[in-house]
Amino acid sequence: MNAEIDPLSPNPKNRDGDGRATEVLQQLSHDIRSAMSDVLGGIRLIDTPRLDPQTQTQIDRVRAAADTLAMLVDDALMTAAGEIPEKGVSRAVVMSDWLGNLDRRWAGRAAERGGGFSVQLIGDAPYRLLVPPIVLDRIIGNLVGNALVHGPGRDVVVELTGSPETGLEICVADQGPGFPAHVLDPSIRVGPPASTAGSGLGLGIVQELSAQISATLTLCNDPATGGGRARLVIPAAKVDWSGGGAAPLSPADLSGLRILVAEDNLTNQTILRQMLDLMGAETVIVADGLAAMAALGGESFDIGLIDIEMPRMSGLQVMEQVRKGGGALAKMPLVAITAYVLRDNREAIYAAGADGIIGKPVASADDFGRTILRHVGLPSGLPDTQDVLSGTGLEQKMDMDRLERLLAAAGHHGSTELLDRVVEDLNAVMANLDTGVADCSVPDIRSQTHILIAISGAMGADRLCQMAEVLNIAAKRRKMDQMAQIYAPLRQDLVDLLALIQARRVTAS
Repeated sequence: MNAEIDPLSPNPKNRDGDGRATEVLQQLSHDIRSAMSDVLGGIRLIDTPRLDPQTQTQIDRVRAAADTLAMLVDDALMTAAGEIPEKGVSRAVVMSDWLGNLDRRWAGRAAERGGGFSVQLIGDAPYRLLVPPIVLDRIIGNLVGNALVHGPGRDVVVELTGSPETGLEICVADQGPGFPAHVLDPSIRVGPPASTAGSGLGLGIVQELSAQISATLTLCNDPATGGGRARLVIPAAKVDWSGGGAAPLSPADLSGLRILVAEDNLTNQTILRQMLDLMGAETVIVADGLAAMAALGGESFDIGLIDIEMPRMSGLQVMEQVRKGGGALAKMPLVAITAYVLRDNREAIYAAGADGIIGKPVASADDFGRTILRHVGLPSGLPDTQDVLSGTGLEQKMDMDRLERLLAAAGHHGSTELLDRVVEDLNAVMANLDTGVADCSVPDIRSQTHILIAISGAMGADRLCQMAEVLNIAAKRRKMDQMAQIYAPLRQDLVDLLALIQARRVTAS
Protein backbone atom coordinates (compact mmCIF):
# COMPACT_ATOMS: atom_id res chain seq x y z
CA MET A 1 0.00 0.00 0.00
CA ASN A 2 1.25 3.52 -0.70
CA ALA A 3 3.02 5.02 2.30
CA GLU A 4 1.12 8.32 2.10
CA ILE A 5 -2.27 6.70 2.72
CA ASP A 6 -3.01 4.00 5.25
CA PRO A 7 -6.54 4.46 6.56
CA LEU A 8 -6.59 0.81 7.57
CA SER A 9 -4.23 1.51 10.47
CA PRO A 10 -5.71 2.33 13.89
CA ASN A 11 -5.97 5.97 14.88
CA PRO A 12 -2.45 7.11 15.96
CA LYS A 13 -3.79 8.59 19.18
CA ASN A 14 -4.86 5.10 20.25
CA ARG A 15 -1.56 3.31 19.63
CA ASP A 16 -0.60 3.00 23.30
CA GLY A 17 -1.79 0.00 25.31
CA ASP A 18 -4.84 -1.57 23.74
CA GLY A 19 -4.42 0.52 20.59
CA ARG A 20 -0.95 -0.87 19.98
CA ALA A 21 -2.22 -4.41 20.57
CA THR A 22 -5.02 -3.80 18.08
CA GLU A 23 -2.54 -2.56 15.49
CA VAL A 24 -0.31 -5.62 15.94
CA LEU A 25 -3.31 -7.95 15.69
CA GLN A 26 -4.50 -6.23 12.51
CA GLN A 27 -1.07 -6.65 10.94
CA LEU A 28 -0.81 -10.29 12.00
CA SER A 29 -4.35 -10.99 10.79
CA HIS A 30 -3.58 -9.52 7.37
CA ASP A 31 -0.24 -11.33 7.02
CA ILE A 32 -1.59 -14.69 8.18
CA ARG A 33 -4.56 -14.48 5.82
CA SER A 34 -2.27 -13.48 2.96
CA ALA A 35 0.00 -16.45 3.64
CA MET A 36 -2.99 -18.82 3.83
CA SER A 37 -4.22 -17.41 0.52
CA ASP A 38 -0.88 -18.28 -1.09
CA VAL A 39 -0.91 -21.77 0.42
CA LEU A 40 -4.44 -22.54 -0.77
CA GLY A 41 -3.81 -20.93 -4.14
CA GLY A 42 -0.59 -22.85 -4.71
CA ILE A 43 -2.23 -26.17 -3.86
CA ARG A 44 -5.17 -25.49 -6.16
CA LEU A 45 -2.87 -24.72 -9.07
CA ILE A 46 -1.13 -28.11 -8.92
CA ASP A 47 -2.06 -30.12 -12.00
CA THR A 48 -2.94 -33.32 -10.13
CA PRO A 49 -3.94 -35.46 -13.19
CA ARG A 50 -0.28 -35.38 -14.26
CA LEU A 51 0.86 -36.85 -10.94
CA ASP A 52 1.10 -40.49 -9.94
CA PRO A 53 -1.87 -41.81 -7.91
CA GLN A 54 0.00 -41.81 -4.57
CA THR A 55 1.05 -38.18 -4.98
CA GLN A 56 -2.45 -37.24 -6.08
CA THR A 57 -3.81 -38.77 -2.87
CA GLN A 58 -1.38 -36.76 -0.75
CA ILE A 59 -2.16 -33.50 -2.58
CA ASP A 60 -5.90 -34.10 -2.07
CA ARG A 61 -5.24 -34.70 1.61
CA VAL A 62 -3.22 -31.50 1.98
CA ARG A 63 -5.81 -29.51 0.04
CA ALA A 64 -8.69 -30.67 2.27
CA ALA A 65 -6.66 -30.07 5.43
CA ALA A 66 -5.63 -26.60 4.21
CA ASP A 67 -9.26 -25.61 3.66
CA THR A 68 -10.06 -26.66 7.24
CA LEU A 69 -6.96 -24.86 8.54
CA ALA A 70 -8.03 -21.66 6.78
CA MET A 71 -11.42 -21.77 8.52
CA LEU A 72 -9.78 -22.47 11.90
CA VAL A 73 -7.29 -19.63 11.48
CA ASP A 74 -10.02 -17.21 10.42
CA ASP A 75 -12.19 -18.17 13.40
CA ALA A 76 -9.26 -17.85 15.82
CA LEU A 77 -8.21 -14.44 14.49
CA MET A 78 -11.73 -13.03 14.67
CA THR A 79 -12.19 -14.38 18.20
CA ALA A 80 -8.84 -12.99 19.34
CA ALA A 81 -9.82 -9.58 18.00
CA GLY A 82 -13.19 -9.68 19.78
CA GLU A 83 -14.81 -9.41 16.37
CA ILE A 84 -18.32 -10.23 15.23
CA PRO A 85 -17.68 -11.85 11.85
CA GLU A 86 -19.73 -11.04 8.79
CA LYS A 87 -22.52 -13.51 8.07
CA GLY A 88 -21.63 -15.92 5.31
CA VAL A 89 -23.61 -18.33 3.19
CA SER A 90 -21.13 -21.06 4.06
CA ARG A 91 -22.38 -21.60 7.61
CA ALA A 92 -24.38 -24.55 6.18
CA VAL A 93 -22.64 -27.80 5.23
CA VAL A 94 -23.39 -28.94 1.66
CA MET A 95 -23.21 -32.71 2.06
CA SER A 96 -21.93 -33.61 -1.42
CA ASP A 97 -18.93 -31.30 -1.01
CA TRP A 98 -18.32 -32.28 2.60
CA LEU A 99 -18.32 -36.02 1.92
CA GLY A 100 -15.80 -35.59 -0.89
CA ASN A 101 -13.49 -33.51 1.29
CA LEU A 102 -13.79 -36.03 4.12
CA ASP A 103 -12.55 -38.86 1.92
CA ARG A 104 -9.75 -36.76 0.41
CA ARG A 105 -8.48 -35.66 3.80
CA TRP A 106 -8.36 -39.04 5.58
CA ALA A 107 -7.83 -41.76 2.94
CA GLY A 108 -4.13 -40.93 2.53
CA ARG A 109 -3.49 -40.76 6.26
CA ALA A 110 -5.18 -44.13 6.83
CA ALA A 111 -3.11 -45.70 4.05
CA GLU A 112 0.10 -44.40 5.63
CA ARG A 113 -0.81 -46.28 8.81
CA GLY A 114 -1.49 -49.49 6.92
CA GLY A 115 -5.28 -49.33 7.11
CA GLY A 116 -8.20 -48.11 5.07
CA PHE A 117 -10.73 -45.33 5.27
CA SER A 118 -14.18 -45.31 3.71
CA VAL A 119 -17.47 -43.46 3.85
CA GLN A 120 -20.63 -45.57 3.71
CA LEU A 121 -23.96 -43.93 2.93
CA ILE A 122 -26.95 -46.00 4.06
CA GLY A 123 -29.95 -44.70 2.15
CA ASP A 124 -30.15 -41.12 0.86
CA ALA A 125 -27.98 -38.27 2.05
CA PRO A 126 -29.52 -34.92 2.99
CA TYR A 127 -28.89 -31.86 0.85
CA ARG A 128 -27.21 -29.89 3.63
CA LEU A 129 -26.74 -29.56 7.39
CA LEU A 130 -27.62 -26.24 9.00
CA VAL A 131 -24.50 -26.18 11.17
CA PRO A 132 -21.19 -24.30 10.84
CA PRO A 133 -18.82 -26.30 8.60
CA ILE A 134 -15.83 -25.69 10.85
CA VAL A 135 -17.65 -27.16 13.88
CA LEU A 136 -18.62 -30.35 12.02
CA ASP A 137 -15.10 -30.64 10.59
CA ARG A 138 -13.60 -30.40 14.06
CA ILE A 139 -15.99 -32.99 15.50
CA ILE A 140 -15.49 -35.61 12.80
CA GLY A 141 -11.79 -34.77 12.45
CA ASN A 142 -11.18 -35.48 16.14
CA LEU A 143 -13.16 -38.72 15.99
CA VAL A 144 -11.48 -40.04 12.83
CA GLY A 145 -8.04 -38.94 14.00
CA ASN A 146 -8.58 -40.70 17.34
CA ALA A 147 -9.69 -43.88 15.55
CA LEU A 148 -6.63 -43.90 13.30
CA VAL A 149 -4.23 -43.34 16.19
CA HIS A 150 -5.64 -46.11 18.38
CA GLY A 151 -6.20 -48.64 15.60
CA PRO A 152 -3.10 -48.50 13.36
CA GLY A 153 -3.21 -50.89 10.45
CA ARG A 154 -6.97 -51.30 10.69
CA ASP A 155 -9.91 -49.83 8.84
CA VAL A 156 -11.98 -46.80 9.87
CA VAL A 157 -15.48 -46.37 8.47
CA VAL A 158 -17.76 -43.33 8.60
CA GLU A 159 -21.38 -44.46 8.28
CA LEU A 160 -24.23 -42.04 7.55
CA THR A 161 -27.91 -42.84 7.96
CA GLY A 162 -31.04 -40.88 8.72
CA SER A 163 -34.39 -39.51 7.60
CA PRO A 164 -36.34 -36.23 7.65
CA GLU A 165 -38.08 -37.46 10.81
CA THR A 166 -35.04 -38.61 12.81
CA GLY A 167 -32.26 -36.34 11.60
CA LEU A 168 -28.82 -37.62 10.57
CA GLU A 169 -26.55 -40.08 12.38
CA ILE A 170 -22.83 -40.03 11.61
CA CYS A 171 -21.02 -43.02 13.10
CA VAL A 172 -17.23 -43.31 13.18
CA ALA A 173 -16.35 -46.99 13.64
CA ASP A 174 -12.89 -48.51 14.01
CA GLN A 175 -11.36 -51.96 14.52
CA GLY A 176 -9.05 -50.95 17.33
CA PRO A 177 -9.09 -51.92 21.00
CA GLY A 178 -12.21 -49.86 21.74
CA PHE A 179 -12.75 -47.04 24.20
CA PRO A 180 -11.30 -47.59 27.67
CA ALA A 181 -13.68 -47.89 30.61
CA HIS A 182 -12.88 -44.46 32.07
CA VAL A 183 -13.86 -42.80 28.75
CA LEU A 184 -17.16 -44.67 28.51
CA ASP A 185 -17.92 -44.02 32.18
CA PRO A 186 -16.77 -40.56 33.39
CA SER A 187 -17.25 -41.63 37.02
CA ILE A 188 -14.17 -43.88 36.67
CA ARG A 189 -11.15 -41.65 37.24
CA VAL A 190 -7.98 -43.28 35.95
CA GLY A 191 -4.73 -41.82 34.72
CA PRO A 192 -3.85 -38.16 34.13
CA PRO A 193 -6.40 -35.31 34.32
CA ALA A 194 -8.72 -34.79 31.36
CA SER A 195 -6.89 -31.61 30.29
CA THR A 196 -3.79 -33.60 29.40
CA ALA A 197 -3.26 -34.44 25.75
CA GLY A 198 -3.71 -38.13 25.06
CA SER A 199 -6.10 -38.68 27.95
CA GLY A 200 -9.38 -37.95 26.22
CA LEU A 201 -8.86 -34.24 25.52
CA GLY A 202 -10.02 -34.69 21.90
CA LEU A 203 -13.21 -36.44 23.02
CA GLY A 204 -13.86 -33.64 25.51
CA ILE A 205 -13.57 -31.11 22.70
CA VAL A 206 -15.96 -33.18 20.60
CA GLN A 207 -18.53 -33.29 23.42
CA GLU A 208 -18.44 -29.48 23.73
CA LEU A 209 -18.64 -28.94 19.99
CA SER A 210 -21.54 -31.40 19.68
CA ALA A 211 -23.51 -29.42 22.25
CA GLN A 212 -22.90 -26.26 20.22
CA ILE A 213 -24.86 -27.68 17.28
CA SER A 214 -27.51 -29.36 19.48
CA ALA A 215 -26.19 -32.78 18.47
CA THR A 216 -25.89 -35.84 20.72
CA LEU A 217 -22.63 -37.81 20.97
CA THR A 218 -22.57 -41.34 22.36
CA LEU A 219 -19.60 -43.70 22.65
CA CYS A 220 -19.67 -47.49 22.83
CA ASN A 221 -17.67 -50.56 21.91
CA ASP A 222 -18.89 -53.03 19.30
CA PRO A 223 -19.61 -56.36 21.05
CA ALA A 224 -18.68 -58.28 17.89
CA THR A 225 -15.36 -56.65 16.98
CA GLY A 226 -14.41 -54.83 20.17
CA GLY A 227 -13.75 -51.67 18.16
CA GLY A 228 -14.96 -48.24 19.15
CA ARG A 229 -18.11 -46.64 17.74
CA ALA A 230 -18.75 -42.91 18.13
CA ARG A 231 -22.27 -41.86 17.11
CA LEU A 232 -23.12 -38.24 16.41
CA VAL A 233 -26.86 -37.60 15.98
CA ILE A 234 -27.75 -34.26 14.42
CA PRO A 235 -31.40 -33.36 15.12
CA ALA A 236 -33.96 -33.16 12.33
CA ALA A 237 -34.28 -29.37 12.71
CA LYS A 238 -30.64 -29.02 11.60
CA VAL A 239 -30.96 -31.29 8.54
CA ASP A 240 -32.26 -30.07 5.18
CA TRP A 241 -33.51 -32.82 2.86
CA SER A 242 -35.10 -30.43 0.33
CA GLY A 243 -32.27 -30.37 -2.18
CA GLY A 244 -32.94 -33.76 -3.74
CA GLY A 245 -30.25 -35.81 -2.05
CA ALA A 246 -26.54 -35.08 -2.17
CA ALA A 247 -26.36 -33.66 -5.69
CA PRO A 248 -23.72 -30.91 -5.81
CA LEU A 249 -24.71 -27.29 -6.27
CA SER A 250 -24.21 -26.02 -9.79
CA PRO A 251 -21.79 -23.10 -10.06
CA ALA A 252 -23.29 -19.63 -10.05
CA ASP A 253 -24.01 -18.51 -13.62
CA LEU A 254 -21.99 -15.35 -14.38
CA SER A 255 -22.29 -15.64 -18.15
CA GLY A 256 -22.76 -12.26 -19.81
CA LEU A 257 -20.93 -10.37 -17.05
CA ARG A 258 -17.73 -8.39 -17.67
CA ILE A 259 -15.68 -8.31 -14.49
CA LEU A 260 -12.59 -6.24 -13.71
CA VAL A 261 -10.18 -7.88 -11.26
CA ALA A 262 -7.49 -5.60 -9.80
CA GLU A 263 -5.00 -7.87 -8.00
CA ASP A 264 -1.20 -7.77 -7.95
CA ASN A 265 -0.55 -11.31 -6.66
CA LEU A 266 -0.04 -13.72 -9.57
CA THR A 267 -1.34 -16.75 -7.67
CA ASN A 268 -4.52 -14.92 -6.67
CA GLN A 269 -4.95 -13.68 -10.24
CA THR A 270 -4.86 -17.25 -11.54
CA ILE A 271 -7.24 -18.58 -8.91
CA LEU A 272 -9.78 -15.80 -9.45
CA ARG A 273 -9.57 -16.19 -13.22
CA GLN A 274 -10.16 -19.94 -12.96
CA MET A 275 -13.17 -19.46 -10.68
CA LEU A 276 -14.69 -16.76 -12.88
CA ASP A 277 -14.02 -18.70 -16.10
CA LEU A 278 -15.76 -21.74 -14.61
CA MET A 279 -18.83 -19.58 -13.94
CA GLY A 280 -18.83 -18.11 -17.45
CA ALA A 281 -17.71 -14.53 -16.78
CA GLU A 282 -15.56 -12.44 -19.10
CA THR A 283 -12.65 -11.30 -16.96
CA VAL A 284 -10.09 -8.53 -17.36
CA ILE A 285 -7.22 -8.65 -14.85
CA VAL A 286 -4.90 -5.77 -13.98
CA ALA A 287 -2.02 -5.71 -11.50
CA ASP A 288 -2.21 -2.27 -9.86
CA GLY A 289 -4.48 0.64 -9.07
CA LEU A 290 -3.42 2.91 -11.93
CA ALA A 291 -4.06 0.11 -14.42
CA ALA A 292 -7.46 -0.40 -12.82
CA MET A 293 -8.37 3.27 -13.31
CA ALA A 294 -7.21 3.12 -16.92
CA ALA A 295 -9.32 0.02 -17.60
CA LEU A 296 -12.37 1.58 -15.94
CA GLY A 297 -11.92 4.71 -18.02
CA GLY A 298 -11.68 2.87 -21.31
CA GLU A 299 -13.98 -0.15 -20.99
CA SER A 300 -17.38 -1.08 -19.60
CA PHE A 301 -17.69 -3.51 -16.68
CA ASP A 302 -20.56 -4.87 -14.62
CA ILE A 303 -18.53 -5.06 -11.40
CA GLY A 304 -15.02 -4.40 -10.11
CA LEU A 305 -13.24 -6.77 -7.70
CA ILE A 306 -10.54 -4.62 -6.13
CA ASP A 307 -7.59 -5.69 -3.96
CA ILE A 308 -6.84 -3.15 -1.25
CA GLU A 309 -3.05 -3.40 -1.11
CA MET A 310 -1.65 -2.72 -4.59
CA PRO A 311 1.37 -0.88 -6.00
CA ARG A 312 1.22 2.63 -7.51
CA MET A 313 -2.33 3.22 -6.28
CA SER A 314 -4.19 1.47 -3.46
CA GLY A 315 -7.59 -0.13 -3.78
CA LEU A 316 -9.02 2.46 -1.41
CA GLN A 317 -7.82 5.24 -3.68
CA VAL A 318 -9.31 3.50 -6.71
CA MET A 319 -12.72 3.25 -5.07
CA GLU A 320 -12.61 6.83 -3.80
CA GLN A 321 -11.77 8.17 -7.27
CA VAL A 322 -14.49 6.09 -8.94
CA ARG A 323 -17.13 7.28 -6.47
CA LYS A 324 -16.10 10.93 -6.85
CA GLY A 325 -16.06 10.77 -10.65
CA GLY A 326 -19.82 10.94 -11.09
CA GLY A 327 -21.84 9.49 -13.92
CA ALA A 328 -22.63 5.84 -14.53
CA LEU A 329 -19.14 4.68 -13.51
CA ALA A 330 -19.61 6.02 -9.98
CA LYS A 331 -22.60 3.70 -9.51
CA MET A 332 -20.78 0.56 -10.65
CA PRO A 333 -20.59 -2.17 -7.96
CA LEU A 334 -17.15 -2.35 -6.34
CA VAL A 335 -16.24 -5.21 -4.02
CA ALA A 336 -12.99 -5.34 -2.06
CA ILE A 337 -11.05 -8.62 -2.10
CA THR A 338 -8.66 -8.34 0.81
CA ALA A 339 -6.99 -9.88 3.82
CA TYR A 340 -7.91 -6.73 5.77
CA VAL A 341 -11.19 -7.87 7.33
CA LEU A 342 -11.24 -6.66 10.95
CA ARG A 343 -13.79 -4.08 12.03
CA ASP A 344 -11.62 -0.97 11.66
CA ASN A 345 -10.51 -2.24 8.25
CA ARG A 346 -14.10 -2.82 7.11
CA GLU A 347 -15.20 0.65 8.17
CA ALA A 348 -12.39 2.26 6.16
CA ILE A 349 -13.13 0.09 3.12
CA TYR A 350 -16.87 0.87 3.17
CA ALA A 351 -16.09 4.57 3.71
CA ALA A 352 -13.98 4.52 0.54
CA GLY A 353 -17.01 3.37 -1.45
CA ALA A 354 -17.00 -0.44 -1.41
CA ASP A 355 -20.31 -2.24 -1.82
CA GLY A 356 -19.00 -5.36 -0.08
CA ILE A 357 -15.93 -7.23 1.13
CA ILE A 358 -14.72 -10.71 0.19
CA GLY A 359 -12.03 -11.96 2.58
CA LYS A 360 -8.88 -13.71 1.48
CA PRO A 361 -8.38 -16.56 1.02
CA VAL A 362 -11.42 -17.06 -1.21
CA ALA A 363 -12.41 -20.54 -0.05
CA SER A 364 -15.73 -21.19 -1.78
CA ALA A 365 -16.26 -20.60 -5.50
CA ASP A 366 -20.02 -20.96 -4.97
CA ASP A 367 -20.18 -18.26 -2.28
CA PHE A 368 -17.87 -16.11 -4.40
CA GLY A 369 -20.10 -16.35 -7.45
CA ARG A 370 -23.33 -15.74 -5.56
CA THR A 371 -21.83 -12.70 -3.88
CA ILE A 372 -21.08 -11.27 -7.32
CA LEU A 373 -24.63 -12.01 -8.49
CA ARG A 374 -26.05 -10.23 -5.47
CA HIS A 375 -24.01 -7.08 -6.08
CA VAL A 376 -24.87 -6.86 -9.77
CA GLY A 377 -28.56 -7.41 -9.01
CA LEU A 378 -29.06 -10.82 -10.64
CA PRO A 379 -30.98 -13.72 -9.02
CA SER A 380 -28.79 -15.52 -6.50
CA GLY A 381 -31.19 -17.20 -4.11
CA LEU A 382 -31.43 -14.22 -1.77
CA PRO A 383 -34.85 -12.86 -0.74
CA ASP A 384 -36.29 -9.87 -2.54
CA THR A 385 -38.68 -7.11 -1.56
CA GLN A 386 -41.79 -9.25 -1.97
CA ASP A 387 -40.30 -11.96 0.23
CA VAL A 388 -39.76 -9.43 3.00
CA LEU A 389 -43.27 -8.01 2.73
CA SER A 390 -44.97 -11.40 2.55
CA GLY A 391 -42.76 -13.06 5.13
CA THR A 392 -42.02 -15.98 2.79
CA GLY A 393 -38.66 -17.07 1.45
CA LEU A 394 -36.92 -15.89 4.61
CA GLU A 395 -34.87 -17.92 7.07
CA GLN A 396 -35.98 -18.55 10.64
CA LYS A 397 -36.15 -15.54 12.90
CA MET A 398 -33.54 -16.56 15.46
CA ASP A 399 -30.87 -19.25 15.83
CA MET A 400 -30.33 -19.27 19.58
CA ASP A 401 -27.57 -21.88 19.30
CA ARG A 402 -25.39 -19.42 17.38
CA LEU A 403 -25.96 -16.73 19.99
CA GLU A 404 -25.04 -19.08 22.82
CA ARG A 405 -21.90 -20.25 20.99
CA LEU A 406 -20.80 -16.66 20.55
CA LEU A 407 -21.31 -15.93 24.24
CA ALA A 408 -19.57 -19.15 25.29
CA ALA A 409 -16.55 -18.23 23.17
CA ALA A 410 -16.41 -14.79 24.84
CA GLY A 411 -16.45 -16.28 28.37
CA HIS A 412 -18.44 -15.09 31.38
CA HIS A 413 -16.94 -11.61 31.74
CA GLY A 414 -16.40 -11.12 28.01
CA SER A 415 -20.00 -12.04 27.19
CA THR A 416 -21.33 -9.28 29.42
CA GLU A 417 -19.14 -6.72 27.69
CA LEU A 418 -20.08 -8.11 24.28
CA LEU A 419 -23.82 -7.87 24.97
CA ASP A 420 -23.42 -4.30 26.22
CA ARG A 421 -21.59 -3.37 23.03
CA VAL A 422 -24.18 -5.09 20.84
CA VAL A 423 -27.04 -3.22 22.55
CA GLU A 424 -25.19 0.07 22.10
CA ASP A 425 -24.44 -0.65 18.44
CA LEU A 426 -27.98 -1.82 17.62
CA ASN A 427 -29.57 1.22 19.27
CA ALA A 428 -27.27 3.48 17.25
CA VAL A 429 -28.06 1.58 14.04
CA MET A 430 -31.81 1.86 14.65
CA ALA A 431 -31.62 5.60 15.36
CA ASN A 432 -29.50 6.20 12.26
CA LEU A 433 -31.75 4.04 10.07
CA ASP A 434 -34.84 5.86 11.34
CA THR A 435 -33.30 9.12 10.16
CA GLY A 436 -31.79 7.68 6.99
CA VAL A 437 -35.02 6.07 5.79
CA ALA A 438 -37.07 9.19 6.62
CA ASP A 439 -34.60 11.35 4.68
CA CYS A 440 -34.12 8.77 1.88
CA SER A 441 -30.38 9.01 2.47
CA VAL A 442 -28.73 6.23 0.47
CA PRO A 443 -25.26 6.57 2.11
CA ASP A 444 -26.72 6.42 5.62
CA ILE A 445 -28.97 3.46 4.83
CA ARG A 446 -26.16 1.51 3.22
CA SER A 447 -23.57 2.20 5.93
CA GLN A 448 -25.97 1.24 8.72
CA THR A 449 -27.24 -1.90 7.00
CA HIS A 450 -23.63 -3.06 6.54
CA ILE A 451 -23.24 -2.89 10.32
CA LEU A 452 -26.61 -4.56 10.91
CA ILE A 453 -25.83 -7.42 8.51
CA ALA A 454 -22.63 -8.22 10.41
CA ILE A 455 -24.15 -8.03 13.90
CA SER A 456 -27.45 -9.79 13.21
CA GLY A 457 -25.76 -12.61 11.29
CA ALA A 458 -23.31 -13.27 14.11
CA MET A 459 -26.02 -13.12 16.79
CA GLY A 460 -28.22 -15.66 14.97
CA ALA A 461 -30.93 -13.21 13.81
CA ASP A 462 -31.07 -14.68 10.30
CA ARG A 463 -34.34 -13.13 9.15
CA LEU A 464 -33.24 -9.67 10.26
CA CYS A 465 -29.92 -10.19 8.49
CA GLN A 466 -31.66 -11.06 5.21
CA MET A 467 -34.03 -8.09 5.47
CA ALA A 468 -31.03 -5.82 6.05
CA GLU A 469 -29.44 -7.22 2.87
CA VAL A 470 -32.62 -6.46 0.92
CA LEU A 471 -32.78 -2.91 2.30
CA ASN A 472 -29.12 -2.37 1.44
CA ILE A 473 -29.59 -3.53 -2.16
CA ALA A 474 -32.79 -1.52 -2.57
CA ALA A 475 -30.94 1.60 -1.40
CA LYS A 476 -28.08 0.91 -3.79
CA ARG A 477 -30.56 0.72 -6.67
CA ARG A 478 -32.22 3.95 -5.52
CA LYS A 479 -35.62 2.28 -5.04
CA MET A 480 -36.71 5.01 -2.67
CA ASP A 481 -40.41 4.16 -2.97
CA GLN A 482 -39.71 0.79 -1.30
CA MET A 483 -37.63 2.03 1.64
CA ALA A 484 -40.43 2.53 4.16
CA GLN A 485 -42.16 -0.75 3.24
CA ILE A 486 -39.02 -2.83 3.67
CA TYR A 487 -37.91 -0.97 6.80
CA ALA A 488 -41.14 -1.47 8.78
CA PRO A 489 -40.82 -5.27 9.31
CA LEU A 490 -37.04 -4.95 9.59
CA ARG A 491 -37.38 -2.41 12.40
CA GLN A 492 -39.79 -4.66 14.30
CA ASP A 493 -37.30 -7.55 14.12
CA LEU A 494 -34.58 -5.16 15.28
CA VAL A 495 -36.70 -4.09 18.26
CA ASP A 496 -37.33 -7.75 19.10
CA LEU A 497 -33.62 -8.58 18.86
CA LEU A 498 -32.76 -5.71 21.19
CA ALA A 499 -35.30 -6.95 23.75
CA LEU A 500 -33.88 -10.47 23.52
CA ILE A 501 -30.28 -9.27 23.91
CA GLN A 502 -31.17 -7.06 26.86
CA ALA A 503 -32.95 -9.98 28.58
CA ARG A 504 -29.94 -12.21 27.90
CA ARG A 505 -27.71 -9.50 29.35
CA VAL A 506 -29.58 -9.75 32.66
CA THR A 507 -29.09 -13.53 32.85
CA ALA A 508 -25.41 -13.17 31.95
CA SER A 509 -24.74 -10.87 34.91
